[in-house]
Amino acid sequence: MNWQVNDYVVHSKKSEWGVGKVFKADPGYVSVFFIGAGGKEFALPTSFLSPAPVELQAHPLLENLAPQVLTGKAKVLPLAACMRYFCTLFEEGFQDPDYLQSERNYKINAAELAHSLLSESTWSEMLAEGRFGEICIRLGKIESKTNLLHSFEKIKWQAALKDAGLQPLLAQGLFDELFSASNRMSAFDALVNVLGKADGCTKWTIATYYGALYHPESRVFIKPEVTKYAAEACGWDIQYESRLNWCTLQRVEALGKFLFEALTQAGLQPRDMIDVQSFIWSINPDTHGSISALNR
Repeated sequence: MNWQVNDYVVHSKKSEWGVGKVFKADPGYVSVFFIGAGGKEFALPTSFLSPAPVELQAHPLLENLAPQVLTGKAKVLPLAACMRYFCTLFEEGFQDPDYLQSERNYKINAAELAHSLLSESTWSEMLAEGRFGEICIRLGKIESKTNLLHSFEKIKWQAALKDAGLQPLLAQGLFDELFSASNRMSAFDALVNVLGKADGCTKWTIATYYGALYHPESRVFIKPEVTKYAAEACGWDIQYESRLNWCTLQRVEALGKFLFEALTQAGLQPRDMIDVQSFIWSINPDTHGSISALNR
């Protein structure tokens, strides 16, 4: 069969690979990205590939494949290999005592502190009373309980929270972005404008820090380098830009949802996006070492 780029296929001997998408087709060979195995190359003719059933083609990963995948330039790792590596670090997965101690518990403590110091109702009342400085003091206390921000980001953010001229803008801007039910995109754009008034604060880490604590069921803390690595490993197109923008944020949150569902299907039982972000952090080679040996 003459395969074409973007054709959907399955492998007759490797059902665990799932559906694949052709990203390169030459007269002598064809390259396919499989959701369960990453990129594979086949000499032609081959009897192992056949057209995928239509019902298998609507897969979120295949619908969000990065352009680098379709040109064969992305360094894709099978997600299954990433999961195996994660389980070499934490044998009991997200339930492992070492995982809870090193990755999860301190984030949960920060989330509980956030709701204790600044629940939505308390925050709203303080805004109405004009207690902007006190709100920012509490925001600073919440941030100080974790090491999620880099040291220089901590310095810049804590300085911004102490700036009396910025406090009303930060207090309102963060509240709207966290709790606006009507138009989150507009609220995020407004927050970006506010962060732009604070020296050194237009960072993905700062922009997503409180959302990850207040909404762990849906929002991901974005640490750029590890997030970009995870996206490339999966082949997911997050359209990353260092400039804060709604498109990248949406795509990273979609990646988080995809990973949550994939980890759940694999039996690892993630609880929320805190677990997903910890998974993203843990599989990065700069965190614990290379996982390339597991890519087989």
